[in-house]
Amino acid sequence: MRLNPDEYLEIRRSVNRISDLDKFNLPRGVLHSILIQKKVESVKRKYRIFAEKSDEILKYWKEKGSFPKWLTLTPVMKIRILLKAMGLSAKEIWKALRNPDILDAGLREMVYRAVSTDFVYSPIATKIQLVFGQIGEEIVEEKLRTLGVKFKKEKELKMQKTPDFLLEEPLEFCGRKVVWIESKAIFADYRTYEIYFKKQFKRYLELFGEGIAIFWRGCLEGLDVSDGCEFNGELKRKLLEMEVRIRRDKELEGNPIDIAEKFVESYADQDIFPYNAEVVRILKNMGFLVKQED
Repeated sequence: MRLNPDEYLEIRRSVNRISDLDKFNLPRGVLHSILIQKKVESVKRKYRIFAEKSDEILKYWKEKGSFPKWLTLTPVMKIRILLKAMGLSAKEIWKALRNPDILDAGLREMVYRAVSTDFVYSPIATKIQLVFGQIGEEIVEEKLRTLGVKFKKEKELKMQKTPDFLLEEPLEFCGRKVVWIESKAIFADYRTYEIYFKKQFKRYLELFGEGIAIFWRGCLEGLDVSDGCEFNGELKRKLLEMEVRIRRDKELEGNPIDIAEKFVESYADQDIFPYNAEVVRILKNMGFLVKQED
């Protein structure tokens, strides 16, 4: 999907939380990616400023048991500043975010709430981005194999800064012959494209020649990329619709965070998932559209 700049700016201004994804009649995955990029840019601007006030944040938490209202970061990034101010190492913070139960009662609930609601920086949010990236690459790989195109994947190329797919012979794609394909499971605005062009695409052009980047969750009009419109199928639908179907019979038992992560890991291959009320809440917090099957 391609958006014109005015439409994109209106969306970007309007989406500030997951519930805002319902404001527009557009694929959920497109809106989700725009929202995440907006949050990431905000955190990058503010994090260092707030990190320098970590002692003040820790003092406030000890007195009030909460964060000051002026600390406008995502839930997990607030927790990171707090735990670091308490003296925890980066490794200890990572463990706490992965398993809040290792913390004392005063922190446990706050950390759990953060990791179950932060759709940008929580471990499960990171897992979602990883899985979506893998799905995008799987779509490309299936298409190339169907066409009988021989290629090497990034991990097979013993070089730095290599594309996801390097083709042995040029392939006609998007009106030109390409020898490499890069898959991105995000939305590309002008700034995002420029970052990746300088960081990756320019180097690929110099080393290998003509290629194409696919931004599965949409892009702005005028960018010299694919928006994935050349592809069809269930995997592409999952990237764009972010729909999870739940069958409600008996409730699945276990750690909700662990179950939610396992659901995400099997998202590409599984169509219907067993029910767990807390897992449903977490998946909705992460941006999924959850539907119940009879």
